[in-house]
Amino acid sequence: MYNYATCGLDNVWLKNGFKVHTTGYGDGVAIHNLDGLHKAIAKSVVSGSTTLTPKEFRFLRVELDLSIDSLAAILGESTTDIEAWESGSTVPHNKADMALRSLYVESTGEGEVSELVSSVAALDRQIHELSLEMEEHNGYWATLQAA
Repeated sequence: MYNYATCGLDNVWLKNGFKVHTTGYGDGVAIHNLDGLHKAIAKSVVSGSTTLTPKEFRFLRVELDLSIDSLAAILGESTTDIEAWESGSTVPHNKADMALRSLYVESTGEGEVSELVSSVAALDRQIHELSLEMEEHNGYWATLQAA
């Protein structure tokens, strides 16, 4: 298993879909279908039933290709609030959490809003961070196991 922390999340593990190779600077890792992997990770994050962690919040913002200023304007929040949420010094309120998830789902053109609402409704019931194990099948990434 390869810990794919380069994506900005410490809890993503790849079972396969990558190749380790030696370079002049040390070992390197090539990941197959990187865009597909990031989409699969984001899908797992937005469908999670826990409050977004600071790293998950930033991951989704980056996947949406939004600056802190742009996301702040979309959410009607200050850039200071977004920075505080991403640094972990404060926790985003449920409406901001839900809005960011919705933005991501809408940006993909996939998913059902009702599924999103159901997963967000469970936010206060769980407090632990999920461990995402990812597996590649025929060039597509999917969550292997959530612990």
